[in-house]
Amino acid sequence: QYKFDFGVYMQIQDVALIKTGAVLSRLSAVEFGGEAYRTLSLKNIDDELGLILKDTCKTMRFGESVSDEFFTRVGDILVRLSSPYTAVYIDSADYGGLLVPSHFAIIRADKITPGYLYAMLDSQEIRKQLLVSRSGSTTLGTISVKSIAECVIPELPVPEQKLVAQYHMAAKKELRLYSALLAEKQKLARIRYAKLTKRIEEGELL
Repeated sequence: QYKFDFGVYMQIQDVALIKTGAVLSRLSAVEFGGEAYRTLSLKNIDDELGLILKDTCKTMRFGESVSDEFFTRVGDILVRLSSPYTAVYIDSADYGGLLVPSHFAIIRADKITPGYLYAMLDSQEIRKQLLVSRSGSTTLGTISVKSIAECVIPELPVPEQKLVAQYHMAAKKELRLYSALLAEKQKLARIRYAKLTKRIEEGELL
């Protein structure tokens, strides 16, 4: 089993509560009435940035109420149970209250700094451990909650956990800002290209 280059380890199940999201197929979907919930899906996750695209989440109606334990709350970590096993950290109330389906594991830090646990779950080291336990095809294999629970992470003092969490979140923020800037530049380039093409078609540049 792959391990970090540290001397002392702990299993995630020893420091966090882990469960699978709600099995939506067992709920009675209704078109009108019932309970309406903003619901997460695999399409709502940016796997490159580890980010929830909240505006793309759809509202679903069910004939019965759903337990609060299946809704996102600040401090939660979601892990996609299929490749690429993306980890998402709920660090703001803006992303709270979303119904989590069974495509994800919901992880709630109990005896560990949530941001540190997220940094570990977002690391290549953890992914290597998860790859060992996946089932199905090589590219689309799924993992279980048990696989996540048994992953080992370095046991660090709380001050060091917080420091790792701070550095990791700063790195994620920088990556997301860079991605947004790149997307804006690409948008401007497309606009300029469209204008140039139009001028050529109208004979202005001939």
